[in-house]
Amino acid sequence: MDMMQDSSSEAARIWTDLSAGVNTILAKAGEDIDATLYMTLYTHVYDFCASLRPAMPGSTYYTPADMSTALYGSVYGRQLYTRLTDHVSQYMGEVAKRATAFKGDELLTFYNREWVRYGDAAKMIHNIFGYLNRHWIQREKDEGNNVCDINTLMFRLWRNQFFMDVRGALLESVFSLMTRIRDGQVADLGLVKSVVDSFVSLGSDDLVLGSKKMEVYDAYFLKPFIEGTRRYYQAESERMLKEGSIRSYMAWVFDRIKEEEDRAELYLHESSLREFSEALNKVLIGKQREQLSAEFHPMLEAQEREDLRRLYLLLKRLGDGAGLEPMRNLFGAFVKSAGLEAVKRISSDQVAAESLTNKARLFVDALLSVHDLYADILRGSFEDDPGFSKALDHACKEFINTNAVCVSDETNAARLLASHCDTLLKKGNATARAGPTGAEGASSEDNLEFQLSQAVCVFRYLKDQDMFQAAYWRFFARRLINEQSVSSHGEATMISKLKEVIGVDFKTKLSTMFSDITVSKDMTEQFREPGRASSAGPPAPFDIGVKVLNTGSWPFKAPDTKLTLPPELSRVVDQFTQFYQDKHSGRRLNWLWQYSKADLKVFFPGATGAAAKTGYVFTVSTYQLAILLLFNADSGPGTGYGTEAGPSLTLAQIMAATELDRDLVESEMDVFCKARVLTSSTGKVSDDARFALNGGFKSKKLRMNLAGLKRPDQKREANEIQRAVDTDRLVKIQAAIVRIMKARKQLSHRELVETTIAHIKLFQPQVSDIKQAIDKLIDTSYIERDESSRDLYNYLA
Repeated sequence: MDMMQDSSSEAARIWTDLSAGVNTILAKAGEDIDATLYMTLYTHVYDFCASLRPAMPGSTYYTPADMSTALYGSVYGRQLYTRLTDHVSQYMGEVAKRATAFKGDELLTFYNREWVRYGDAAKMIHNIFGYLNRHWIQREKDEGNNVCDINTLMFRLWRNQFFMDVRGALLESVFSLMTRIRDGQVADLGLVKSVVDSFVSLGSDDLVLGSKKMEVYDAYFLKPFIEGTRRYYQAESERMLKEGSIRSYMAWVFDRIKEEEDRAELYLHESSLREFSEALNKVLIGKQREQLSAEFHPMLEAQEREDLRRLYLLLKRLGDGAGLEPMRNLFGAFVKSAGLEAVKRISSDQVAAESLTNKARLFVDALLSVHDLYADILRGSFEDDPGFSKALDHACKEFINTNAVCVSDETNAARLLASHCDTLLKKGNATARAGPTGAEGASSEDNLEFQLSQAVCVFRYLKDQDMFQAAYWRFFARRLINEQSVSSHGEATMISKLKEVIGVDFKTKLSTMFSDITVSKDMTEQFREPGRASSAGPPAPFDIGVKVLNTGSWPFKAPDTKLTLPPELSRVVDQFTQFYQDKHSGRRLNWLWQYSKADLKVFFPGATGAAAKTGYVFTVSTYQLAILLLFNADSGPGTGYGTEAGPSLTLAQIMAATELDRDLVESEMDVFCKARVLTSSTGKVSDDARFALNGGFKSKKLRMNLAGLKRPDQKREANEIQRAVDTDRLVKIQAAIVRIMKARKQLSHRELVETTIAHIKLFQPQVSDIKQAIDKLIDTSYIERDESSRDLYNYLA
């Protein structure tokens, strides 16, 4: 009995010392504690838990009589845990009473000061009660009992005994301080930061040590704070819209959101920044979305780039569906309308009507003016947003391919672009190469490369890219055989740029054409060598250049009319043919007279001045050459004919002598008569007319291009290109179907059509063409209709 009384009195004595020490720590938190006091208190905790025995029944702390001695510490551990809980609870009640004397910023200051002091005290008390933490508390936790370590206990008591009493006043004080800041007044944001940090540190409802749960912060601060912010800005929005325009409101919102988010990073927990921003977006932007979106069209019309950027950044905060997608649709529709209007203006332009070249130049310039303008707005105002970029691409594809200019095969977008590229790369078009946006002071090569890059930009939007390839191929071939390319570097640059968007096949074809020209130059030089022996006779009495072209790489075909060459030319042709066959046995040359040209010097008796001495030089086609040489008499040294009248010939005589067909002869004679090189006895080209050289021919120009006076038949050429493209498309569609069916083995008709359309990128295949290709493949036993369903196709290996 004396032993039990001694244990109780000893426990009371120890607790008296411990409670006094706890009071000292709470009172002097943040100050250095005497090491002797610290060790004394730590020893008291150990003695209380490990050295005392349980009291007899009836005492305050009782353990059943059958409890083993090993569990005595368990009894006194619970006693100590309970005593500390009661003692700190009492202290927190006193702190709560003192807090009632403060409000506003003073309350925030008091709360933050007490929070910091209490945190230091809790840490020290936790360490002093370390033995209790490691033994009794740990054992209780392992057994699933509702206890926590001393540090967590301290903050749980702060929450339950103090925080829950003052949280309402704290929030009111925070709202008041934030309102002053939002209204432009000076206030200490650090007070809010400290309060928020305490909410975060209080953790979850269980206050588990090290827990990252944010229940206390979310429930008791964030939600009411966001609601208060929403109410504040709801009122502010209504006031701003009432006092000013939607444009001024937009600028205000843009600045205000930035201010709020910058501040939020200073005092809100990072996990809640997004939720806070979404709340701002909803009240400041979402509620006014329709009014803000209504400003988009006027801004685009006025090209107000900074306002467009501000509007984009605001609506972007609402997400793609609610904010940006309507803007993207409007942007695409606006660009398409602007493009169609720009093209419509040139459709009636007088300069554009003069020639395909002019029309092509103005057409491409109009396309690029619209594209470049809105691509620049895309970069500057919409931050290269992928959705806006897609809308721009779709709009450009629409107005570039379908517009007031592209109404026929001769003037479709692909052919016009190819014609424009031909103008850029052909000699004598320096103004076109400088372009409407040519950089001042830039070199001609730099301007050319820029213009070619612009052309490739338009090419990317063509629906019929194969049509462009076919037309460009023909233009390229003409430039090479006529030696009209502005530079080899320019041609190579364009080929390289096309390779990036088309692939290597087209580039390989063009490169082969380049190679043919290079090889032909070397071959011509060998043919001209003075010492070259030939079984066909002496070297040619005039300069000759022959281009030997690979049949599969060039768009030319054999002439569709016969031609009897003049004797002078026939002998040289035979010589070169023999020379070529000696080098390449087994190969055959097909001469393309319709593409050949010659420079012919002509002397007229009536010529005066320089023309009388040097004569006139006419650039003529081979057909023109054959006709004009018929008027060259053998007599009259140096004059070209024996009498002033010279030989006179009829159409029938000319056709018989040259073997050219009637239409071609009439066409060439019309050129000669209009140029006044020949005269007609009837004043026109007719069967009863006799033609003779115009002895009194005079011209200020000593050099004339008679071959260039005959314009190519653009409609006929366009039809030829279209037929060639249609044939090639059918082959490509068939090849695509075979590849698809080989991989899939069996497909329905609908699936095969849809897959084929998706598979072909170079052009847009028509359903009728796909059906034709399917029928062709069935006939050639590549695929078959399924016996059980005519709507199914099977692949035949």
